[in-house]
Amino acid sequence: MKIMDGFFDKIFHCLTAISFGLVSACTLVQIVARYTPGFSAPWTDELTRLFFMYTIMFGSPMAIKYAEYAVIDVVTGRIQGTPSRILHILIHALIAVFCGTGAKQALVLFQTGTRTVSASLRISMTVFYLVPVGIFVLTLVYCVADMIRELFIGRGKK
Repeated sequence: MKIMDGFFDKIFHCLTAISFGLVSACTLVQIVARYTPGFSAPWTDELTRLFFMYTIMFGSPMAIKYAEYAVIDVVTGRIQGTPSRILHILIHALIAVFCGTGAKQALVLFQTGTRTVSASLRISMTVFYLVPVGIFVLTLVYCVADMIRELFIGRGKK
């Protein structure tokens, strides 16, 4: 289990880094194109947006796994022991319900994308509309895995 866990961690970290690197590269091309007479790159705007969305999609499971999301810990920081575990499971259950609902709606959006193409890249919008589905499904999987880990192992013990 730890081998698979580490394997997926490395894949998501690498994909997130690659996607963010591509965001940076596209942004650099955009800046150069803006200040270079006679050089136009209208595709950089869409491509930057696409790679940024993929950065979020690949990074969201890691945010859930390592609890690197926004938390108001004024209350949760003071709770210890079993109540803390119950609260942790409840929070992840609510996130899972939200993600399940979101995935269902994102699938409708994805199916809409099969009939349209992007303005400047001229590629199917399914490439763009896959991201919300991916974000919700990957986050849901990692929430469920974290709830199972919390139930059987306990927080912080991986």
